[in-house]
Amino acid sequence: MFQILAEKVISGLAAFSMLLLSSYQGNEANFSAYTTSFLDDRMFLECSLENAFENDFEEIFKSGQSIDIFFSVKIKLNNLLIHEEEFRHSIIFDPLTQLFSIELEDQDLSFTTNSYDELKIIISNIEYSFKDENIKDCTITMSAYLPKIRLIALNKDFDLMMLWKFNQPELTVKLATDINEN
Repeated sequence: MFQILAEKVISGLAAFSMLLLSSYQGNEANFSAYTTSFLDDRMFLECSLENAFENDFEEIFKSGQSIDIFFSVKIKLNNLLIHEEEFRHSIIFDPLTQLFSIELEDQDLSFTTNSYDELKIIISNIEYSFKDENIKDCTITMSAYLPKIRLIALNKDFDLMMLWKFNQPELTVKLATDINEN
């Protein structure tokens, strides 16, 4: 049993190593159209990352390392920062069970799946909420970024932002304008 596990981990690392040595396309990651809704003094923002996890990401996610996607939210009222928060979506692949374990901090949810297509949908969806009496007059900026990871097998650091062509997707929502248009 340990031999099978070791072989799966080694094959994942080998695939990841080949990725680093091969040419890669990179992705044009961006945020989709968004929706906002309000309930009393709570705002709900929903959007998703598009074109973010194509090309070489399946091999990276199957490397067996924990991979995080970070999201940063800044909320301004009259150009003054009133709230700043960071959350992440985390993925780790278990080569023994062939399952992806997923944690979504913004939604306080955990999932498992064996489908890479389902994984992409789950980690791409963002559901953020914020409570403040002045929220309807605010501007929200959300951005996403990928960290550097340490490849133990190669003893090297790898900047995952390379796979997004070093471009950080960003979405800015002016709530007062958005409310008046809806």
